[in-house]
Amino acid sequence: MNELLSLEMGHRRARILVVCVVVGCVILCAISVIMSFYYSNDFSQRIYVVNRGVAMEIMSTNVMDNRKAEANFHVTRFHDLFFTLAPDARSIEANFNKASFLCDESAKVTFDKLKEDQFYQRVIQTNTTQKIEVVKVDLNLTTYPYHAVTTFKVIQERATSRSTRLLMSECDLVDVNRSEANPNGFLMRNFKITQSSKAKEEKVSS
Repeated sequence: MNELLSLEMGHRRARILVVCVVVGCVILCAISVIMSFYYSNDFSQRIYVVNRGVAMEIMSTNVMDNRKAEANFHVTRFHDLFFTLAPDARSIEANFNKASFLCDESAKVTFDKLKEDQFYQRVIQTNTTQKIEVVKVDLNLTTYPYHAVTTFKVIQERATSRSTRLLMSECDLVDVNRSEANPNGFLMRNFKITQSSKAKEEKVSS
């Protein structure tokens, strides 16, 4: 009888041991699969560039991670090129040509209208320099085409006076191929000035 009980206890211990081994193997396999997936995903984001025989590691990132910053820079850069003016016709044309790579024909429509209104001619004749300060760019990247509303100050300086005006503009943004002239891969569409405050004039002592 004691031998039967001992044999039964031995079988029970063996079954417990087998179950523990099986459970341990399953847990170990699960951890191995998870860790291998983690490391393969981590290594897939690593890119090695060889420069003069030296391997340098860089990390790849999702393009959309930086899309908002790129859109902000694109819109700000366009406004800077379009509205920064020197009293020189060639400089004005050169800036507009650069800005035209960042926006569709709606920029040309605005440029031509200002030219027809003799705006650029007055800038040249009065020896006026114009610069801008972008206050903020409100971006909506949840719908496509994307949308941007820009608030910015236009500051005109002359020999004896300075004027400051607050403007707002809006446009749509679409994705395009990146290029040297358009490194962020955006194109502004339907650009228009929506608000313009009364100029604040102040004297400048000579």
